[in-house]
Amino acid sequence: MQDNDDHPPPGFRVLFDGDRFDTVIGPIYFRDHEGTRVAGLRVARKHLNGLKTIHGGMLTAFADAGLTGIDHINRDDPKAEAAVTVSLNCEFVSSAHEGDWLECHGDVVKRGRSLVFIQGRLVVGEKVIMTCSCVLKRMPRSLFKET
Repeated sequence: MQDNDDHPPPGFRVLFDGDRFDTVIGPIYFRDHEGTRVAGLRVARKHLNGLKTIHGGMLTAFADAGLTGIDHINRDDPKAEAAVTVSLNCEFVSSAHEGDWLECHGDVVKRGRSLVFIQGRLVVGEKVIMTCSCVLKRMPRSLFKET
């Protein structure tokens, strides 16, 4: 899928290409501005549940990918450091529908030596769809086999 197929708002682009889970559920777009990063996703039919609203599992998967991407911009050396999700807590507040532009906003509360704490929210415009928090484990990328 090309970047423009979903008609993302100006400044949003795909950062992570290739055979990744993000490409299966997405594509997920990111916009960097003044040291912050926002993730975005166009809600498609494949993301819906039987009630024709976005599936809760899709919201949690997007939050996980989005918050990890938001942390990525804060790493000292993103090519040397990886992060894996230790915990993801989510509260479903409202629903999103096919065609909606869904954004993941997050604030890194603390980047410690081994753990990262992030507070996040998924929104459509001003409407909060989900609030969430995650804990990431910082690890050397060298521990993971390159494919």
